[in-house]
Amino acid sequence: MADLADALDRSREMIRAALADSRSELAALDARRSELQALIAQGEAALGGVPQPATETMTLHQALAQILHEDDNTPMPARALADAVNARGLYRKRDGSPVEVNEVHARTNNYQDLFEKTGSLIRLRTESLMLANHPETITVFKDDDRGFFDWLEDHQDDYFINCERNPKPNYLVLHRAGCSHFDRGTGLHWTKDYIKICSPGRGDLEEWAAGTVGGEVTLCKRCFG
Repeated sequence: MADLADALDRSREMIRAALADSRSELAALDARRSELQALIAQGEAALGGVPQPATETMTLHQALAQILHEDDNTPMPARALADAVNARGLYRKRDGSPVEVNEVHARTNNYQDLFEKTGSLIRLRTESLMLANHPETITVFKDDDRGFFDWLEDHQDDYFINCERNPKPNYLVLHRAGCSHFDRGTGLHWTKDYIKICSPGRGDLEEWAAGTVGGEVTLCKRCFG
């Protein structure tokens, strides 16, 4: 019975993670589409044609996602996000009034699969496009501590990279599965702010780091010292 409950819990976490990935990817695609429409309109105007509208109407959460995505997902307060949306005209309210801070909070609360909050700061919950680009030998754990520790139990001779949710070339730390840094008894969240890219093959992880993120792994001194 306990095994079945655990399996169901893991399935729900996988579904939540997949939904977050899909929503983030859709927001990024919507943002890119709007940018291209603006460039097309500028080009048509320069050639003397009839310009099309610079952008189609965005939803507020799409506008917020675009701003965060273009700023490398740097956490921002609601006031800064509201000011950026208003300054760039990414979202228009029906009455023409500017977006207020409380509206940013309300919208990000309604889309918790897309946004996450740490204190007063808001960021995208995931940057999916980079993480989706990996071979079948690699498993990604984010917001899934139980799944990560189950993987460690079953792959004690294997490897994983510890990196930011939006992986950066300057922080890709390679560990062995038995690394003593990762103590599951401390009550910390090991796959929230930093996620785990796992594989039986060290070479697969190094290739992913170089080919997808554009960086080299740093070896954990405790594992490889």
